Amino acid sequence: MQPSIPPSGNPMRRVSEACRDEAEILALSVARFVAAGYMTGDVACWDAAFNGAEELLGSHEGGRFVAGMVGIVRALRIERDGDWSFMPASCCRLTGHECALVALIGRGRRGAWDEVAQDAAALAGREAPRLTAAVRAAAGTIDAAATRLSPAYPRSNVLH
Repeated sequence: MQPSIPPSGNPMRRVSEACRDEAEILALSVARFVAAGYMTGDVACWDAAFNGAEELLGSHEGGRFVAGMVGIVRALRIERDGDWSFMPASCCRLTGHECALVALIGRGRRGAWDEVAQDAAALAGREAPRLTAAVRAAAGTIDAAATRLSPAYPRSNVLH
Protein backbone atom coordinates (compact mmCIF):
# COMPACT_ATOMS: atom_id res chain seq x y z
CA MET A 1 0.00 0.00 0.00
CA GLN A 2 1.23 3.43 -0.77
CA PRO A 3 -0.08 6.97 -0.54
CA SER A 4 -1.08 8.29 -3.90
CA ILE A 5 -0.19 11.42 -5.85
CA PRO A 6 -2.78 12.21 -8.51
CA PRO A 7 -1.60 12.06 -12.11
CA SER A 8 -1.72 15.44 -13.82
CA GLY A 9 -4.82 16.11 -15.88
CA ASN A 10 -6.80 13.37 -14.10
CA PRO A 11 -9.05 14.99 -11.47
CA MET A 12 -9.78 12.84 -8.48
CA ARG A 13 -13.31 12.48 -7.12
CA ARG A 14 -14.23 14.25 -3.93
CA VAL A 15 -15.18 12.20 -0.88
CA SER A 16 -18.59 13.88 -0.81
CA GLU A 17 -19.22 12.67 -4.38
CA ALA A 18 -18.18 9.06 -3.80
CA CYS A 19 -19.58 8.39 -0.32
CA ARG A 20 -23.34 8.07 0.18
CA ASP A 21 -23.36 9.02 3.83
CA GLU A 22 -21.33 9.72 6.94
CA ALA A 23 -20.81 6.01 7.60
CA GLU A 24 -19.03 5.55 4.26
CA ILE A 25 -16.95 8.66 4.94
CA LEU A 26 -15.98 7.21 8.31
CA ALA A 27 -15.24 3.83 6.69
CA LEU A 28 -12.93 5.49 4.18
CA SER A 29 -11.17 7.49 6.89
CA VAL A 30 -10.68 4.41 9.06
CA ALA A 31 -9.42 2.40 6.07
CA ARG A 32 -6.90 5.15 5.33
CA PHE A 33 -5.64 5.19 8.92
CA VAL A 34 -5.36 1.39 8.96
CA ALA A 35 -3.55 1.34 5.61
CA ALA A 36 -1.17 4.05 6.84
CA GLY A 37 -0.50 1.99 9.96
CA TYR A 38 0.38 -1.02 7.84
CA MET A 39 2.61 1.11 5.63
CA THR A 40 4.49 2.87 8.44
CA GLY A 41 4.30 0.25 11.18
CA ASP A 42 3.16 3.03 13.52
CA VAL A 43 0.39 2.08 15.95
CA ALA A 44 -0.56 5.77 16.25
CA CYS A 45 -2.36 5.42 12.91
CA TRP A 46 -4.55 2.65 14.28
CA ASP A 47 -5.09 4.61 17.51
CA ALA A 48 -6.31 7.54 15.40
CA ALA A 49 -8.79 5.23 13.63
CA PHE A 50 -10.13 3.97 16.97
CA ASN A 51 -10.22 7.44 18.51
CA GLY A 52 -12.22 8.91 15.62
CA ALA A 53 -14.70 6.04 15.43
CA GLU A 54 -15.16 5.89 19.20
CA GLU A 55 -15.72 9.65 19.38
CA LEU A 56 -18.53 9.36 16.82
CA LEU A 57 -20.03 5.99 17.74
CA GLY A 58 -19.00 5.29 21.33
CA SER A 59 -16.36 2.85 22.50
CA HIS A 60 -18.25 -0.38 21.80
CA GLU A 61 -19.68 0.47 18.38
CA GLY A 62 -16.58 2.43 17.37
CA GLY A 63 -14.39 -0.55 18.17
CA ARG A 64 -16.64 -2.90 16.17
CA PHE A 65 -16.60 -0.46 13.26
CA VAL A 66 -12.80 -0.26 13.21
CA ALA A 67 -12.52 -4.04 13.54
CA GLY A 68 -14.73 -4.45 10.47
CA MET A 69 -12.62 -2.03 8.46
CA VAL A 70 -9.40 -3.69 9.63
CA GLY A 71 -10.81 -6.95 8.29
CA ILE A 72 -11.49 -5.34 4.91
CA VAL A 73 -8.05 -3.71 4.65
CA ARG A 74 -6.32 -6.86 5.83
CA ALA A 75 -8.16 -8.99 3.25
CA LEU A 76 -7.31 -6.44 0.58
CA ARG A 77 -3.63 -6.58 1.53
CA ILE A 78 -3.62 -10.38 1.44
CA GLU A 79 -5.55 -10.86 -1.79
CA ARG A 80 -4.63 -7.86 -3.92
CA ASP A 81 -2.07 -8.27 -6.67
CA GLY A 82 0.08 -5.15 -6.52
CA ASP A 83 -0.08 -1.97 -4.49
CA TRP A 84 -3.23 -0.24 -3.30
CA SER A 85 -3.06 3.55 -3.44
CA PHE A 86 -4.72 5.70 -0.82
CA MET A 87 -4.77 9.31 0.30
CA PRO A 88 -4.11 10.66 3.81
CA ALA A 89 -7.05 10.21 6.19
CA SER A 90 -8.20 13.83 6.09
CA CYS A 91 -7.87 14.33 2.32
CA CYS A 92 -11.05 15.36 0.49
CA ARG A 93 -10.10 13.46 -2.71
CA LEU A 94 -10.08 9.73 -3.48
CA THR A 95 -7.80 7.55 -5.55
CA GLY A 96 -9.33 5.17 -8.05
CA HIS A 97 -8.64 2.30 -5.66
CA GLU A 98 -10.48 4.12 -2.88
CA CYS A 99 -13.45 4.82 -5.17
CA ALA A 100 -13.62 1.10 -5.96
CA LEU A 101 -13.45 0.25 -2.23
CA VAL A 102 -16.26 2.69 -1.35
CA ALA A 103 -18.39 1.25 -4.17
CA LEU A 104 -17.65 -2.28 -2.91
CA ILE A 105 -18.73 -1.33 0.61
CA GLY A 106 -21.89 0.28 -0.77
CA ARG A 107 -22.82 -2.89 -2.66
CA GLY A 108 -22.25 -4.88 0.52
CA ARG A 109 -24.52 -2.56 2.45
CA ARG A 110 -27.22 -3.15 -0.17
CA GLY A 111 -26.72 -6.93 0.07
CA ALA A 112 -25.69 -7.30 -3.59
CA TRP A 113 -23.42 -10.25 -2.79
CA ASP A 114 -22.84 -11.44 -6.36
CA GLU A 115 -21.70 -7.92 -7.28
CA VAL A 116 -19.57 -7.76 -4.13
CA ALA A 117 -17.76 -10.95 -5.16
CA GLN A 118 -17.22 -9.63 -8.71
CA ASP A 119 -16.07 -6.21 -7.55
CA ALA A 120 -13.82 -7.68 -4.86
CA ALA A 121 -12.16 -9.83 -7.53
CA ALA A 122 -11.76 -6.80 -9.79
CA LEU A 123 -10.24 -4.74 -6.97
CA ALA A 124 -7.91 -7.57 -5.93
CA GLY A 125 -6.97 -8.57 -9.48
CA ARG A 126 -8.06 -12.17 -8.80
CA GLU A 127 -10.67 -14.11 -6.85
CA ALA A 128 -11.03 -12.49 -3.45
CA PRO A 129 -13.10 -14.63 -1.07
CA ARG A 130 -11.55 -13.07 2.06
CA LEU A 131 -12.35 -9.56 0.87
CA THR A 132 -15.90 -10.61 -0.02
CA ALA A 133 -16.32 -12.18 3.43
CA ALA A 134 -14.84 -9.12 5.16
CA VAL A 135 -17.27 -6.79 3.39
CA ARG A 136 -20.15 -9.11 4.31
CA ALA A 137 -19.01 -9.11 7.95
CA ALA A 138 -18.66 -5.32 8.12
CA ALA A 139 -21.81 -4.32 6.22
CA GLY A 140 -24.19 -4.47 9.18
CA THR A 141 -21.86 -2.50 11.42
CA ILE A 142 -21.47 0.19 8.77
CA ASP A 143 -25.26 0.36 8.36
CA ALA A 144 -25.70 0.68 12.12
CA ALA A 145 -23.20 3.55 12.09
CA ALA A 146 -25.17 5.22 9.28
CA THR A 147 -28.22 5.29 11.53
CA ARG A 148 -26.22 6.86 14.37
CA LEU A 149 -24.57 9.35 12.02
CA SER A 150 -27.77 10.29 10.17
CA PRO A 151 -28.48 13.89 9.14
CA ALA A 152 -29.93 14.49 12.60
CA TYR A 153 -26.28 14.79 13.60
CA PRO A 154 -24.20 17.66 12.17
CA ARG A 155 -22.09 16.54 9.19
CA SER A 156 -18.41 16.66 10.08
CA ASN A 157 -15.99 18.79 8.12
CA VAL A 158 -13.47 15.97 7.94
CA LEU A 159 -12.93 14.77 4.37
CA HIS A 160 -15.41 17.13 2.67
